Amino acid sequence: MTKEKIYKGIPASNGISISKAYLYTRRQVSISHHEISENEIEKEIEEFENAIAISQKELKKIYDLSVDRIGEENSKIFQAQLDILNDNFFIDRILKRIKNDKRTSGFIFHDEISKLSNVLLTAKDDYMKERYSDIIDVKNRVIRNMKREKLVSKVDENSIIFAHELTPADTILFSRRKVQGYATDTGGTTSHTAIISRALRIPAVVGMKVISKHVLTGDTVIIDGFEGTVILHPQEETIEKYKEKQSIFQTEKTRFNKFVDLPCETLDKKKIEISSNIDFVEEVDFIENCGHCGIGLYRTEHLFMSKGEFPTEAEQIEEYTHIANVTFPREVTIRTFDLGGDKVLPTAIKENNPNLGWRGIRICLDRVDIFKTQLRAILHSSVKKNIKIMYPMISSLDEVRKAKTILEEVKAELDKKGAFYDKDIKVGIMVEVPSVFMLADEFAKEVDFFSVGTNDLTQYLLAVDRGNELISGMYQQLHPAVIRALKWIIEKAHNNNIKVSICGELGSMILAIPILVGMGIDEISVNPSVFPEIKQIVRGISFKDAKRLTERIISLPTENEIYKEVENFYEQFTIIDN
Repeated sequence: MTKEKIYKGIPASNGISISKAYLYTRRQVSISHHEISENEIEKEIEEFENAIAISQKELKKIYDLSVDRIGEENSKIFQAQLDILNDNFFIDRILKRIKNDKRTSGFIFHDEISKLSNVLLTAKDDYMKERYSDIIDVKNRVIRNMKREKLVSKVDENSIIFAHELTPADTILFSRRKVQGYATDTGGTTSHTAIISRALRIPAVVGMKVISKHVLTGDTVIIDGFEGTVILHPQEETIEKYKEKQSIFQTEKTRFNKFVDLPCETLDKKKIEISSNIDFVEEVDFIENCGHCGIGLYRTEHLFMSKGEFPTEAEQIEEYTHIANVTFPREVTIRTFDLGGDKVLPTAIKENNPNLGWRGIRICLDRVDIFKTQLRAILHSSVKKNIKIMYPMISSLDEVRKAKTILEEVKAELDKKGAFYDKDIKVGIMVEVPSVFMLADEFAKEVDFFSVGTNDLTQYLLAVDRGNELISGMYQQLHPAVIRALKWIIEKAHNNNIKVSICGELGSMILAIPILVGMGIDEISVNPSVFPEIKQIVRGISFKDAKRLTERIISLPTENEIYKEVENFYEQFTIIDN
């Protein structure tokens, strides 16, 4: 009997599937590099233009299928690929080079599009690197159509797809075969495989390094998108265990929906706000599925990344106002630009350690003009008085005070113009740097609220790069140091009569919820997809029991011991369905 093996990766889309594997290997495309004669130029141009036309037609069909499956917003990548092929300047440059250089159209096209893709490949930002594969997909499609090759995939229905990497088109096209999951060697939570999988509600695990070298088509596999696990050759008892988990997941998913409109409070009436994290303005539609909840974190840096430059004041006002209107009367917390670190920098300067470099509030305070533009836009959008401002990557009191001074300058400018805005707009900070944790009492006297960014706080406390696959096991969200830091932060905030929210991944972690409740957290901001589940847990436990749990675990020295204590809590205190 083949031995059961377990592989770990990055959980990208929730769900559990048990099925047969299909190993997808993309055929490599080749190009001719030879020189051509004057008489061959016209033929090369004709073949190139035909290949572009066929590729446009293919992508249009994929785009239409994608819109039908996952909506227009999630399908923008295919429109972006079409835009490349519709770029007259880009196409004309290739045509001129075919004539002038007298080289094959495949060689010229490959050379020109490689210049674009190489810029993205050398970027330190994960989001930009993911866009590299999008360009490569366009390149391979056009070259394949020059050679009149057909990309045919004979995938059995209900398979789990394994691959080194998948393009957005692959992911969408495979969905027609009722695939049950995706697992790839490459990719992160911002990859299109991850994004599209979540939109399709198909389990996915990415960043598995070499999973494609261990799996063969026809192998029985289990994919767990919650834990980021793939089990190869599972034994019968393992299959039965996961079938039970599947059943529970499906049952709970149905039950969760009835909780969205009920008050978010514990059994003993301790109120806790559950809000949503969003990246794009289009995501506000999802809050309808969360009982029209508030937005605990609206990330604004996508406005820069989507354009490659800072948005205008008018563009920002339009977006922020729309979000405020849709969320009203609930609140929306707008985080000022958090660029740098694992996101693209607004500069060509390369940093040896970007996570500890020019990022977040540091950029804003250096680029005061950009900072003031964003603050003006936020204030102009605050007429309903449901917007809060939050500063990221704060590490010193001086930064907070400088930001407050700049905000007052912007307010004074608006007052001179007679502009209407929320003069008492609340201002808070992200608590994600150890210096803020250590000086939490002093910071709490300067701001209106704290929002704990547990992703970076954990990374900095443990000196573990959360994006480094080599040490991913050391990134422990329930590490004793993290738990004790959270308790300290919450205590100092409450001592100064300000509220605390959690907006990092810890807030969406099932095992963490009783701990956070027991610590007295005021707000938990989560991905909209897990909103009902988190709310049900809060409504199903008592604050009194959760507080006792926190008191027990606060002195435990290892994450494993904390895990066991929380698991025992869930076993002893069954979540009440109310």
